[in-house]
Amino acid sequence: MKSSGSIEEKIKDYNAANREVAVLCNHKRTVPTGHLGQMEKLEDRITGLKYQKWRIKQMMLDVDPKIKKKKGADFFELGDDLDQEWISKHQEFLVEEQRQKIEKKFAKENEKLKEEGSKEMKHKELEERLEVVDELATKFKKENKTGKVEAEGKGPTVEKLEGNLEKLDQRLKTLTLQAEDKHANKEVALGTSKINYIDPRLTVVFSKKFDVPITKFFSKTLREKFDWAIKSVDEDWEF
Repeated sequence: MKSSGSIEEKIKDYNAANREVAVLCNHKRTVPTGHLGQMEKLEDRITGLKYQKWRIKQMMLDVDPKIKKKKGADFFELGDDLDQEWISKHQEFLVEEQRQKIEKKFAKENEKLKEEGSKEMKHKELEERLEVVDELATKFKKENKTGKVEAEGKGPTVEKLEGNLEKLDQRLKTLTLQAEDKHANKEVALGTSKINYIDPRLTVVFSKKFDVPITKFFSKTLREKFDWAIKSVDEDWEF
């Protein structure tokens, strides 16, 4: 067996081989009830990353308008899977997400103060912290109206923004691989196949041969169960 690329790509290769074993052993299952909802959430996360990429590209234009000629107009266009309706809903989600994070942190800090016997923070403190939420909502409203995104961060440069794009591309690639893998495995119980049908030494060999941490395949309980396999073979072992 051959495998190359990132760790996520190698895990996908391993799961594909595992899936073949499960199919050969006729170990299929009905599609889990929550599968569709999980896939929708993954797709939303993927589209959310694409939206982040678009915003960063607009920030690049804000920093250096001349870059549009260098990169080409298509580089800065919205993707086919992004429309204003989805963007507006996603912006509402981001605003509410930030609001909840601030409120939860405030409540946690107050709970700690209470346990320590200290004076709790007043509601006014929370209101002041929540001002950034209103600022974010206002920022999104302005972006939707003007079609422009002001560069964020300290001393933003095109180079820094391009670095952010590269990081998002990697996250996007990882999440897309996870979504493809999850969809392909919807009718197969890979855990059962890996534990009961595949010699654990083969998984260990794959881990060592292709430099994928064994923790990506075996939980702590399984590592204890298959400790004998982990210690007994190297990457050149053959079944």
